[in-house]
Amino acid sequence: MIDFKPRPERPLKIVLYSFTLLTTIAYIIYRACFTLPLGLRAVDIIFALIVFAVELVETLEFCVYFWNILRYRKVSPKIPVVDENDLPEVDVFIATLNEDEELLRKTMRACSRMKYPDPRKVHIYLCDDGHREELRKVAGEYGVEYISRKNNSFAKAGNYNHALKESESPYIAIFDADMRPRKSFLMKTMPFFVAGEKIGFVQTPQSFKNPDIFQARFGAKMPFEQDYFYRYIQLARNNTNSVILCGTNCVISRKALKEAGGFSCATIAEDVATGMLIEAKGYRGVAIANTLAYGETVDDVAGFFKQRSRWGRGCIQTARAYGIFRVRGLNLRQKLDYFVAINYWCFGLRRLLYLILPLLFAFFGIIAIEGDLRIFIPIFFTQYFLKRFVIDLTEQNYRSSTWTKIYEMIQAPRMAFAILKELIGFSNKRFEVTAKGKKSARSWADVRLFAWHMGLFCANGLGIAMIWRRMPEIGLHIAIIPLVWMSVNAIYLLIALIFDLRSSRRYKDFEPNKVEKYGFGAFWRIIWRQK
Repeated sequence: MIDFKPRPERPLKIVLYSFTLLTTIAYIIYRACFTLPLGLRAVDIIFALIVFAVELVETLEFCVYFWNILRYRKVSPKIPVVDENDLPEVDVFIATLNEDEELLRKTMRACSRMKYPDPRKVHIYLCDDGHREELRKVAGEYGVEYISRKNNSFAKAGNYNHALKESESPYIAIFDADMRPRKSFLMKTMPFFVAGEKIGFVQTPQSFKNPDIFQARFGAKMPFEQDYFYRYIQLARNNTNSVILCGTNCVISRKALKEAGGFSCATIAEDVATGMLIEAKGYRGVAIANTLAYGETVDDVAGFFKQRSRWGRGCIQTARAYGIFRVRGLNLRQKLDYFVAINYWCFGLRRLLYLILPLLFAFFGIIAIEGDLRIFIPIFFTQYFLKRFVIDLTEQNYRSSTWTKIYEMIQAPRMAFAILKELIGFSNKRFEVTAKGKKSARSWADVRLFAWHMGLFCANGLGIAMIWRRMPEIGLHIAIIPLVWMSVNAIYLLIALIFDLRSSRRYKDFEPNKVEKYGFGAFWRIIWRQK
């Protein structure tokens, strides 16, 4: 049997976490009862309700976060000890559309070198949606079977569903074209399926041999942008059986896939939707911390936002297509976990809202929060700093909440409009492959991002000046909140501008997964590259 039970946290931490949760709930109750400007203009009330709705959702997210993350120490399930002769046959799918031959050679070579007690049980397929017959011969050099189809309907999901018809092993390992598994990949994932549990899929982390755009500009020893997700969020989701299928570096049960209706074709995030439907059928998704495959991440701004926009819009499409709270087979905790995971991609809209709101007060006198500062300030800052402290404590300073805000602030302008278009019905079902392993160069995407950051930074500066000029008229007790708010926003926007102006570094000595602790104490040293 597989032990999924996490170790309980120490009692002192439970007390701290519980107190933080209580102060957070107390704040949102206070906001609802005493800070909404219901006696002011309609425009003030509209924006006040929008802000409160956002804060309400964030409070729900934190409650889910508390339950899944803070209550237990995250433990990766141990790899079951099984008789190697019992390990079943497995198909390996490598999805490709237009990736270059050399990249595919590296991936096929790595897949063909995976260890298994009986190599005859491993069947590798190159699933080519690029219809390149010349790759058939290349695949044959590595003992890989070549599969293609007449059309490219439903993108990667359609590609995989077609490959399912051309293969028959009870389990399928899938890899993106740039992901190269370690030799031990199958030996550390397949035992879960023969250990007596009803396992639907096993997901391992994504890791990369080159720095992402943040590491390339802020310092290669910083944590990878997605490390926190794979090493904290995913492991905690083992507790509620809501592990997210990420579309590569994973093994899936064919039986579970069949019951779920195959790979989902209703969204460009076929992986998230497919994993959710598998878990809804009563199968367990397993996330492990072992890094068993490495790839090449996008290292230019244009490619990064193309990829992240696809992920975000695909998650919104998943919610629209299936209705998270209407999915039969998922319990309430699973539904809440998936709601939080999908709602995460609205971070750009939230950040943009928090950037714009104080500016609306400075330029148009719109008031979104009204209340007695002697009460509001202690209640707000108590829950705010407690939340930041316990989150940083949980993350063990490998990535602080400060860095989370920086990452989100940098992405906010681009991601906000991509997600907004999807939310209002301008759906994008086109699957675009992001180029990887190319030489990074500045592009029009960099210029547009810089223009957004500079425009917002200048607007904050102008807004601060306008409020100072009107201080005798409006009074410090009203001006203090937007002044502090815009000052903090200006600091984050200044860091975003530093990101824009720095050139990417290739970091020839880059070592994946070997990072230093970069909590708040190291913050300024990274920004100014003094370390």
